[in-house]
Amino acid sequence: MPDVFNWPRKDEFYQRVERLNLHGLHFQHIELCERRAWMYLHKVNFAQWYARVQTGSALHATRYQRDHSVRGLFGLAPDRIDWEQCIVYENKGSGGAVEASSAQTAFYALMLSISTGKCWQAYTHILTSSRRRKVTLDDARLEKLWQASMRLEQ
Repeated sequence: MPDVFNWPRKDEFYQRVERLNLHGLHFQHIELCERRAWMYLHKVNFAQWYARVQTGSALHATRYQRDHSVRGLFGLAPDRIDWEQCIVYENKGSGGAVEASSAQTAFYALMLSISTGKCWQAYTHILTSSRRRKVTLDDARLEKLWQASMRLEQ
């Protein structure tokens, strides 16, 4: 059974996420580029114009069957959730941008931890190599997510 989740900033973080309508890609973008994050926050998104993004989207759509239990999770769009073991998975086409993809996956685990009161685990699944990368939701990761949310609010 997962441990009880207790983070002193959970309520304030959750309120900021709700107020700004943040989701996983915001946390990915803020790790990659502040300008890109600002544009994404303001609904300006050029990603679909890039061949690598198009290839990744095609892989995403064809390499696995999406977990339908994630539907209806407002602002959360992880690729798979193991509700019994409290594990969230995010699929990525390649192993690049490790910190950015880890931030996105950690955001999902954090929001599920806040919502359920249980400590969730997170994994990034690399589709091109069929490998899993664990994303630890420790104090350092929580602080990075907190700081990222503050930067997104500016």
